Amino acid sequence: MAGTRSNRITGIGELQLAVLDALCELGEGNVYDVCDRFSEEQRPRYTTVLTVLRTLEQKGLVEHRTCDRTYIFRPTVDATQVRGRVLCDVLERVFGGSARDLVAALLDVDAVTPEVLSELKALITAQEVSDDGQ
Repeated sequence: MAGTRSNRITGIGELQLAVLDALCELGEGNVYDVCDRFSEEQRPRYTTVLTVLRTLEQKGLVEHRTCDRTYIFRPTVDATQVRGRVLCDVLERVFGGSARDLVAALLDVDAVTPEVLSELKALITAQEVSDDGQ
């Protein structure tokens, strides 16, 4: 079953990921709660969010309970797990499994400011220290 869940995670779309992120931030909530997590300009319609939540439920990433006549949704996975699986999928499909090529492509993006580069260096150093401690 875990393999099935992983495969379903990698097929997640941008809106599905945004809705799942919003739900993960909430912990649990109804459709209106999830809608309210989006900015006014980016807020999807109620019916769109409901459809996305039902799709995520079919994929095993979300479940619901009923409170009165309202569905209360909650994630069954952590948003970090989902991002990790999506990233692994991109790593394999786009970069042939090469983490070096992935990082090189990220460094070519204009969004990598000196501040971001400094933070990345700190993350790498922390990982090296962690690996040495094992």
